Amino acid sequence: MKKITAFEIIDHGAEHSQYFQGCGTSFTEFDLAFTGAGIDAKEAYNDALEQVHMADLDGNKLPKRPRGINAKNRVPAEALADEYNEVYYYVSIRVKTV
Repeated sequence: MKKITAFEIIDHGAEHSQYFQGCGTSFTEFDLAFTGAGIDAKEAYNDALEQVHMADLDGNKLPKRPRGINAKNRVPAEALADEYNEVYYYVSIRVKTV
């Protein structure tokens, strides 16, 4: 199991899935990036956090409830009402490992 020495949490906000550019590690100090999606920031962060744990990284250093990541930040109601909704809320976690 690799240990996380540094991390960065990025709140991308609500984006249409066809236009979301993603998140990578080029030109950064980080080794890996994990992006989660959901109807709000909390769900998207938890999705990204689950991916960190599935990659066999020691995610104990990552916060359970990071500042600014909550259920209030969400996909607009009019987008959720659309039956063909493709708008999601995205949050990424970049990590540096040893």
